[in-house]
This record gives sequence, structure tokens and C-alpha cells, in this order.
Amino acid sequence: MFSYEKIYKLTRGDVKQILILVRHFFQRLFINDVVFFEEQMKEKVIAILAILAAFTAYLSHMLLSKYAWIPDEGTSWVEKCHVIFFIMIITGFIAILEWDVIFPDSRDFSNLLPFPVKIRNLFIAKLASLCLFIFLFFLGINSLSTLVFLLYLPQWQSSSLLFILRFVLAHLTSFLAAGIFIFFVLGLLIGILTSFLGYKIFSRISVFLRSLLIIVFVSIMVFFSAGTTGIPALSSFYLLKENNSLFLYLFPPMWFTGLYENLLGNNDPMFSALSIFAVLALVVTPLAFYLTGILGYRRYLIKMQEAKKRTAHFIRLKKFLLNLFNSIFLRNHIQRAVFHFFGKTLRRSMLHKMGIASYVATSVAIILIILISNAISIRSLSDVNKTFLSIPLVLSFFLLIGTRTIVNIPSANEANWIFKLTEGTDKKNYFSGLKKGIFFFMLLPLFVLLFLFYSFLWGWQLAFYHCLFGMIISLLLMEVLFINYRKIPFVCSYLPGKAKLHLYWIIYIICFLIYAFLMSSVEYKILNSPLSLFIFYGVVLVIIVGLKVSQNHFIYKKLEILYEEKPEPVMVTLIPYD
Repeated sequence: MFSYEKIYKLTRGDVKQILILVRHFFQRLFINDVVFFEEQMKEKVIAILAILAAFTAYLSHMLLSKYAWIPDEGTSWVEKCHVIFFIMIITGFIAILEWDVIFPDSRDFSNLLPFPVKIRNLFIAKLASLCLFIFLFFLGINSLSTLVFLLYLPQWQSSSLLFILRFVLAHLTSFLAAGIFIFFVLGLLIGILTSFLGYKIFSRISVFLRSLLIIVFVSIMVFFSAGTTGIPALSSFYLLKENNSLFLYLFPPMWFTGLYENLLGNNDPMFSALSIFAVLALVVTPLAFYLTGILGYRRYLIKMQEAKKRTAHFIRLKKFLLNLFNSIFLRNHIQRAVFHFFGKTLRRSMLHKMGIASYVATSVAIILIILISNAISIRSLSDVNKTFLSIPLVLSFFLLIGTRTIVNIPSANEANWIFKLTEGTDKKNYFSGLKKGIFFFMLLPLFVLLFLFYSFLWGWQLAFYHCLFGMIISLLLMEVLFINYRKIPFVCSYLPGKAKLHLYWIIYIICFLIYAFLMSSVEYKILNSPLSLFIFYGVVLVIIVGLKVSQNHFIYKKLEILYEEKPEPVMVTLIPYD
């Protein structure tokens, strides 16, 4: 039976140290600030891999099924490029999720540096653990798609067992090389930015950079999925190859497609050149990643341990403004406690920041797709149309849905004792503080930015009416989403799966379509009449006030705060009937 302990006993010196560090770093990849698989780690990883494997196999079948009756006369390289492209996107997502632990972080340094650990061994072990991690996911993702490739392609070249074995090796090698390349490219990006900017600056832009990458990958994924039966860009690769286009040499998935074909014995000059690019990429990126870690770790460590320096003048000014804000908007002490606890947790917790960023990135990707798909109907940027009107509603919908989701996830579950000890009878202040936090920390900054954007396009007056419309609709959605909310944000226990998205996803999609596009159509009709706009504002405000009154006088008076969620019973007991 495989045992790390037995291997440790057989090794000594640097080898033993590296093996111990490899195991440590490998386990840390499943326990970080965004994904936390410590409990039931194996089950969760297997479930994720099964979903990815099934989707990759389905995509491979959609692309290659034509070769069941049409001979492969050297044309399947386009479909191979398509699947390699998808594998690189998935690996990129994994790298973004593992962003915080690709390089050793503060916990690793503080725990390991007091020991006699060589920095060289530390980064060798980190590199080995990442390769092992990529290989694990690679095998899972490609387990079923490899069988699909074997089913359709080798039959047109050779039926010998040796060729099938060569085909499998070529397939696995090229796909693994593509995954390693994209993973270490993103890792190298982290290392370079950390080394040049320092940890303090990099930590501030990290969330925005990850959000931007998520937007890029989600946009590519949606376009990719929408055109699985024939993406024009990929179907035109035949013409690009005939013209020996430079684009093919600059498109990384084509490098590994060239490696695939070259390993199968295709002596086409372009594939031979592309395979050289693939080999260089496979060697250079991990090596550059390793060297970046070695050269930049000192500055990385120093910046992590630097204390934030603020002048006394700045601290006094901040305190004055904070007291002024509290005296105007947060006169109740319970509201003040919940409001600031919400804001500080959201600012410091990478898990919750990335949760919100993921929802916002998804909304931005959807907006980009909507804009591109409606590009023909948009005459100019200054044109007032339903597409532009829907942008704030799409953003606010995902922002509020994301907020409603992440406030359930505890940041410090043990911190709820202070709320239990000081719990008052008037429950409305707890939830009023939460809603004010959502308004000031999320909705208000969003619509201020949107106002500046639309003022540039349409002028400040029309931008004000438009953003006011979106703000009021967003406040209505916030009241609906939190109408029966019973928790203190970020401190109450959470049971995953209670949202039951697999049952209610159709309802969520319908609600999104009604909120984003029906409301934009309503706004488009009444935007030219300021009187109609103010009547609409008044009606929505009356509804919001009605919801708040019903909450304060009926719901909150009987409501008990839910600090600990109890799991649903596994077994249903039948009561005997007399």
C-alpha cells in the first residue's frame, strides 16, 4: 500500500525535505482563501473532476462524431485545437482559483522559515506540487475524452495496437503540455507582478486582476460553448493554414496541436514548427516560474511583513469622517455594529471578495456578449437603446444575488457569540445595518461609476434619470431578496446546497430576464417623459416602503436570528397510524 511515511524512511537529506514539502504544498492547494476542501476533500475533488470529464467528453463527441462516417484526411487537427483550447480555459480557471497559493504565502513563510529549509528546496517542492496538482486534474478532465478520441480518429490511420498506443501517448502528452503551459503562465504573471510591484500594491490589485481574468475566461467560455458545433474562427483555420498565417504561430493552442500532429508522425512543416514552439513553451514557463520565485521571494517576504504606516493627521481625519457618517446614517448602535462588521469582513476576506468578484465578472461577461450580439442594432455609443439601458440592471442583479449568497458563508463562525450575548429585542436594526452596508459598500459605488460612464455618453441629466431608475429597482430587489433573512452576515453557520439551484435554476433565469430586460423595456418607453419617470419612481418607492413596514411590524417582531443551521433529517420517520 502506498505510504508517504515509508518513502520518508527510505530517503534522507534534501530529497526527504523536498518530499515532505511537496506533500505540504499539495495539500495546501486544496485549502486556500477561495476554495476550501479540507472536509470531504476526496469526494469534492472527484465530483468536480467527474463534471469536467463529462463535459469535455461531450464536447469531444460533438466535434468528432462526423468522423464516424467521414474519413479523417488530415483535417481533425482543427477539432483537436478546439478541445485543447477548452482544456487551456479550464486549466486557467483552476489557476485563478489557486491564485493565492501558487507561490508560497505568508503562512508558508511564517511556518517554514524558522526550520532549516533551503529556499531552493522550497521552490523545487512548490514546482513539483503544482505539476502533481495539474497532472491530477488533467487525468480527471481527459479520462473520458481520450476514449472519445480513440473511438473516432485512429481507425482512419491504422488499426494496429502500437499505433493506438502511440495515439494515446500523443494525445495525453500534448494536452498535458497545454495545461502546464497556461497554468504556469498565470503563475508567472503573479510572480512578476509581486516582484516588481511588491506585495502591498499587488495585494490591492489582486482581486481586480483576478476579476478581469475571470471576465476574459467566462466570455471565451460562453462564446466557445455557444459555437461548439462550428465556431467560425476555428473553421476558418484551414484557410489560415493554407496562407501560412502568422496568427497560427501566435495562437498558443495551435502550438500544442502542432505537437499532437508531430507526435503522430505528421511531417507538415507548419506542425513541425509549431511543435518546437510547444516544447519551448513547456520548458521556458516552468523554468521562468521557478526563477521568478527564487529571485523575488525576499522582497515578497519583506513586503508581506511590512506594517501599514499612516500619519496621525490621516487617522484623525478618517476618525472625524467616520463619526460624522455614523451620526447621520447609523444612529443605532446595533446598526453600526452590523454595518461595520459587514464592511470590514468584506474588505479583509479574500474568500468573500472573490465570491462577489466572480458574480460581477459573470455579469460583465454577459454584458459583453449582449453588446457583441446586438452590435448591428446599436447605431452609436450615444444612442439610447434597450441594450445600454439593461447594463446597470444586469450588474446590480448579479451583485445582489452574489451578496445574498456570500453573507451566508461564515468568515469567523465562532464570532457569533458576541451577537448572541448582546442580542436585543428589536431585530430590525440587525437587518437594517446589513442593508445599509449593501447600499453604501456595493450599490452606491456601482451607480456612481455608472453615472460617470453614462454622463460621458448621454450627458449628466439623462444619466442621472437612468441611474436613479436602476438604483430604485435595485433597492426593490434587495428588499425582496432579504425579506425573510434571519442571519447576522458572515458569522452564522452555513449548510451548502440549501439554495437548491438544481431545482430552481429555471425560476432564477426567468427572474433575471424579467428584472434586466423587462425593466429596461419599461425604462425605454418612459425615459422621454420625466413625469412618467417620477410616477414610476413613486410607485416603486411606495412598494419598498410597504415591504419595510410589513417587515418591521410583522416579520421582525416574530423572527428569531438563526445562528446555527441544522441539517435536514436524512431519514423520515413514519408515524404509526392508529
